[in-house]
Amino acid sequence: MKLLLFFSLTACSLSFAQNVDYNKVILPDNTRDIEFAEKLVQLAWNNHPSNENVKEDVEIARIDYKLSKRNWIENFRMSGNLNEFNVDPSRDIRNRSQFLPRYNFSVSFALGELFNDPLRNKQYRIRVDMSENAVNSLKLMVRRDVLQAYNTYVMLEEVYKIQRLAMDNAETNHTIIEENFEQGEETYERYNNSFSDLNQKRITILQAERDLKNSKLVLEEMIGIPLEDVN
Repeated sequence: MKLLLFFSLTACSLSFAQNVDYNKVILPDNTRDIEFAEKLVQLAWNNHPSNENVKEDVEIARIDYKLSKRNWIENFRMSGNLNEFNVDPSRDIRNRSQFLPRYNFSVSFALGELFNDPLRNKQYRIRVDMSENAVNSLKLMVRRDVLQAYNTYVMLEEVYKIQRLAMDNAETNHTIIEENFEQGEETYERYNNSFSDLNQKRITILQAERDLKNSKLVLEEMIGIPLEDVN
């Protein structure tokens, strides 16, 4: 019964296992009609210089792997011997070729390489896999960072709009109170409170505008172009 339960749980875990499609983590360049946020992720992957270093590591690892597979050529030796009498027998008037090897040809190969080359190839193959894993890991990181930065930008944009509306209402309210105060229909205390509230709203809107601009700069640093140029 326990054995049956073990195999059942194993089968369930395998059925739920899913491979990551990294073409969905970073959409290919030829993908059309993609959402704005996905476009930002795509731009960040293609434009940021640090990503190129990781991509180049993959190419270097692949080149090293190809070179390791051809390493046997460097240890393969061929040699031959042709003397002047083999090339032109008419010159051998003393029949010296009968005392010399008429033809001499040999092949040599380092026996140790028969055992070392497969291990070396496996090592470089693993390095290729590791470099590709580093690229995929970076794709996940870029996607997370860009979407987080974009979410922050969208939130701060809404915060700014709310603060803008609050300041507009404070300005309208203060204008009314100020007019009533000048006509003697409002107390100084309410006028002063209204003025203080308006100034506080002005400070708040300046802070909200600063936060929004800084958030935009962070996002633009990732994608490499002004946010307005994204299309």
